[in-house]
Amino acid sequence: MNNKVTIRDVAKAAGVSPSTVSRAFSMPGRVSPATTKRIFQVADELGYHEIPVESRPSSGHKGLVAIIVPDMTNQFFSDIVRSVQQECARQGMGLLVSESCESASMERVAFDRAVYYADGVILASSRMPDSMIRKCAQVKPVVVTNRVIRGVSSVITDVSQGMKQTAAHLKGLGFDRLTYLDGPAHSWSAGMCWNELTQACAEEGLKIKRFWPGVPTYEGGFQMACDYLKNPTGAVVAYNDMMALGFIAAMRKNGYECPRDYSIIGIDDDIVGRLAWPALTSIHRSTRLLGSQAAHTLLARFTNGDVGTPVQSTPTRLVIRESTGPRSS
Repeated sequence: MNNKVTIRDVAKAAGVSPSTVSRAFSMPGRVSPATTKRIFQVADELGYHEIPVESRPSSGHKGLVAIIVPDMTNQFFSDIVRSVQQECARQGMGLLVSESCESASMERVAFDRAVYYADGVILASSRMPDSMIRKCAQVKPVVVTNRVIRGVSSVITDVSQGMKQTAAHLKGLGFDRLTYLDGPAHSWSAGMCWNELTQACAEEGLKIKRFWPGVPTYEGGFQMACDYLKNPTGAVVAYNDMMALGFIAAMRKNGYECPRDYSIIGIDDDIVGRLAWPALTSIHRSTRLLGSQAAHTLLARFTNGDVGTPVQSTPTRLVIRESTGPRSS
């Protein structure tokens, strides 16, 4: 395997510029789905960054793992933390938890502090640039969730099936266009969600409008309703459940109810969405599997030196509830 393949080699073979290759890896939502797919295929064929990043030898086993998350108030991340904690407990390890508040610089500071105490670090939906994550992985073993970093072990959710089911569901309800409430500009998973939804809508013949970037919170979804009402599409897909719930609240404040006046679908399938009124249709992705696989992959580095599969994925599926219904005439 050639470990000297460069980004320029990938760009030349894919017929694009080096900057396009860089964006495809770090911000896939900024590159078309077809181009991103071609770049990833070429990178795999050439072996770009297939050699795992080597971490420095540990100064001694400390029995502690660290996890850094963007937002502890988001149930998606708190559930990941819980599943990591359970896996660590089963293997006699402790867990240190830090929050980056959606900031790449704060995340790096949290990492630098954690490495003094922890044997390895899990970066959940990291906001740091690829190059910075690779440098972190040279310091201590690192596993990344919801992000693919070449040469660094990653565990992701494959949203392709969930997005295909979403597009087919909305098409079956009579919609011919939808609005997507997107997430942060620096989120890798946001870019992948956008690419997969774009492709799924193209297959179903649906037009799609994108509000981007967005704040992945209740308040972020609430704020997007005003712009949506200037040119409503009748169907809405949100980057996560909290944005969907904020959007529903803002629409209700303006006299619009779902599914009477519009249909909305979230992503994550959080408990808050299931308990909302109306109960939220959402793309389910298993935080339990995501967290346990990330912890298992990291802990395997300590027990037997196993680097594991470079990229592991967990499936998604659409769970239909009361927030979606037939298109109103």
